[in-house]
Amino acid sequence: MADRFAKISVPVLANEKVAPEHYVTTLGDGEIGRRTRPGQFYQVRLKGHGAPFLPRPFSIFDWSSDALGEVTGFKILYRVVGRGTAALSMLAPGDEVAVTGPLGNTFSIPEPGKRVILAAGGIGIAPFMAFVRASIDKGVSPKDIELAYGARTRSLVVAADAFAALGVDVGFATDDGTLGMRGTTLDLLRERIGAGDADEVVIYASGPTPMLEAVALLCRERGIAGELTLEARMVCGIAVCNSCAIRVISPEDPGGWEYKLVCRDGPVFSAKSLYVE
Repeated sequence: MADRFAKISVPVLANEKVAPEHYVTTLGDGEIGRRTRPGQFYQVRLKGHGAPFLPRPFSIFDWSSDALGEVTGFKILYRVVGRGTAALSMLAPGDEVAVTGPLGNTFSIPEPGKRVILAAGGIGIAPFMAFVRASIDKGVSPKDIELAYGARTRSLVVAADAFAALGVDVGFATDDGTLGMRGTTLDLLRERIGAGDADEVVIYASGPTPMLEAVALLCRERGIAGELTLEARMVCGIAVCNSCAIRVISPEDPGGWEYKLVCRDGPVFSAKSLYVE
């Protein structure tokens, strides 16, 4: 969990529709933005009469900055799936939301020279823009970073040009074959890994739970290091409600596994630690 987090009202700076049912909302708090690291998340709650009671967790997608490069806030990317995200997508500049964060742990920055493959399934693309920027800032060459991006169809692909502009090699898989190969993120990931040396590769994955479980098994089979960022429904985000429990491998436990909390112990977990039946 973050050493220090805030719970404050934050103004909306911008709200942009980037694909059907997909939005990027920019929230204006430079202090929170500067303290946020890739992989961390926020609990965002709408304000006002009739707003959903419970907050929603959103990972940092990117930072916003002014003409001098100073961080002015942070961006979240999401898909409209219910009343809460629908209301969030309709906010206008000047509206305010309640934000608790940054919360959770962070991605590890890869060692220079490693071949880095990002596996994103659908809205799982959300945490990777901030991760790529931070990795490049820490000396990772963009030539060593590949993005294996899967979506249902071409129109639901977001921010691909922005990743390419950073020098990332972007590959696509779509269910209907309208962009890239016809198939899944996992199909594309297997193709990208190929038969090379597993020690030279590190995988970072974000997406639906079945995809992450498959990536975890792939990493174990091939002996590849990897990190997964998990999603979970959570009420508090600060390890009070225990609603985001998941199972991880624990050799010390008689059953071979134990519970961890996505909000406190994650959301980033080692790929080899995820318990998959």
